Amino acid sequence: MQRKQEPVLFAVPGHGKAAIKAFSAFLTKHGGDPGNVVEVVCDMSQAFLSGVAEHLLNAEVTVDWFHIVQTFTKALDEVRKKERREKGHPKALRWAVLKNLDNGNQTAKQLAALQELVADRGATADAWVIKEKLRWIQKAATPRAARWRITNYLKVMREAVTDQPLLKPMAKALTTLERHAEQVVRRWISGLTNARLEIMNGLFQAASSRARGYRNEANFIAMIYLIGSPVGRLLDQAKST
Repeated sequence: MQRKQEPVLFAVPGHGKAAIKAFSAFLTKHGGDPGNVVEVVCDMSQAFLSGVAEHLLNAEVTVDWFHIVQTFTKALDEVRKKERREKGHPKALRWAVLKNLDNGNQTAKQLAALQELVADRGATADAWVIKEKLRWIQKAATPRAARWRITNYLKVMREAVTDQPLLKPMAKALTTLERHAEQVVRRWISGLTNARLEIMNGLFQAASSRARGYRNEANFIAMIYLIGSPVGRLLDQAKST
């Protein structure tokens, strides 16, 4: 994606090393230089990161905070499902723990479910607290503060999940954060996120749903280029001339 004009610069099937290799070849073919790519914002896919290291040699990597939260949210939901098999949960708990507490968009039943959850002090309650405490890291003012908060967060939360079988998904999420800590900290340095791309992806998926899928990947990619192209701007320019 380009930052100012054409939102979609290149699209290709897949999400791994081959995708990065194809993008590098695309740049070279069109007079670009892969060496000029200085920052990549992405998730924690090891195949994707390996492709960046191999084909975009001068690029730093920023792991988008969205993907960290998503990792912990999925782990929390896994804990909830496992614990639910052993004991009952309030009916409204599923969406209560998945929603952003700071947004204040929980229903009365969901808030009551959260209160019951915290009072219960079960595995799901611990997992929810671990996920919610990520906000403490997010609010760090500087890269140094973020690094310090990540280190201390990991130390405290590691103790919380030790010898807790139901919390294994949270332990795995903590390991993921620890493995990519420096790339997460780059968020405070580069200031870049995938937010705009995630919004565009929503438009692409909506188009796919409306069409009930596409016959092949080439057709879907063509639609992505069309949606992400500056067609509206070009039409406006044509009308004004």
